[in-house]
Amino acid sequence: MGRVEQRLYRQQMARRRLGRMIVLTLLIFAAGALTLSRNAASHLTAETIAQPTATPIAAAYDQTVVSREIMLAAETWYAIQTGVFSNEDAAREKAELLTDRGAPGAVVEDGEKWRVFIACYGTETDAASVRQRLGENQRIETYLYRWTCPELQLRLKGMAGQVDVAEAGFTLLLQAARTLRDTASLLDAGELTLTEAREQITALDGQMTLWRQTAQERFGRNPPSPIKELLALSDAWAQIRGNLENQDSKTALSAQLKLEGIGLFGRMIALRQGMGA
Repeated sequence: MGRVEQRLYRQQMARRRLGRMIVLTLLIFAAGALTLSRNAASHLTAETIAQPTATPIAAAYDQTVVSREIMLAAETWYAIQTGVFSNEDAAREKAELLTDRGAPGAVVEDGEKWRVFIACYGTETDAASVRQRLGENQRIETYLYRWTCPELQLRLKGMAGQVDVAEAGFTLLLQAARTLRDTASLLDAGELTLTEAREQITALDGQMTLWRQTAQERFGRNPPSPIKELLALSDAWAQIRGNLENQDSKTALSAQLKLEGIGLFGRMIALRQGMGA
């Protein structure tokens, strides 16, 4: 073998040794990364909760006790009100008259008064536009009412998984009311088909069911008072879902969505007011 051939041979063997070292290094690194990943997984067992969907958390995470302050922001809906009454019977009579005319009539208790709403919107502009059309086309006298769910600051203390589920519940249930309200508006505007609206309801049902199951797992048979209230609202969701499923037209579904959204928002207001008293 000549000098050139020997040099080429040595270079080739050196490249092979270098290649084997690189492969070995990568294998060692991969093994280390796998070990690190496994070790990390054994300690980091919490999954991020993507609001408003409650995500189950590994049971080991519940072994950590935490204290957390949360602020539930105020939220204002803009209601189209057709009357305010000093007794419930008069309010319900008004609501029945509206129902006979094909409009949803929701009776809302407000202190010592009872208000009758036919719809709620997320912005004052949307509510004003609908009020104008009602006045021009159907000559229904209405008023704009700002309906506010009050701000509430809480200090939650318990096992980490329980605190996460409680916080998610407050967020999800208010989001559920908002989803019902907005789905009705989109149906009325022709931006959703009946099928698409039903898909929105189905997706919301999945989130509500998941949160309820997770809360029951975290708190067991004797949950604290706030969780009992949230679970009661989630239990009421089954009836809400049934009422919505029974509607077979866009008009009927929109009306029922408005009624159920107003009812759920009203219960969230009562819950916050009770906790803040």
